[in-house]
Amino acid sequence: MTGHPRQPDEAEDRKFANDMSAAPATLLSGMLVLGGTGWLLARWLHIPALLPIGLVLGLVFATYLVYARYGR
Repeated sequence: MTGHPRQPDEAEDRKFANDMSAAPATLLSGMLVLGGTGWLLARWLHIPALLPIGLVLGLVFATYLVYARYGR
């Protein structure tokens, strides 16, 4: 080797691009799933506070999933 830095290959670039799109998708889907559940429960039980609670819980759980997968 002549001392030049190693160039990433195509597979590493693809993995990085996939990881960069998977993290925000996980955050959005967590908010959608638990926020949607909170919305349905809010309509069914007539407790409007369940929608924001579901959104916040979805964001917290999704953030934990992203941290557990990519943060270590």
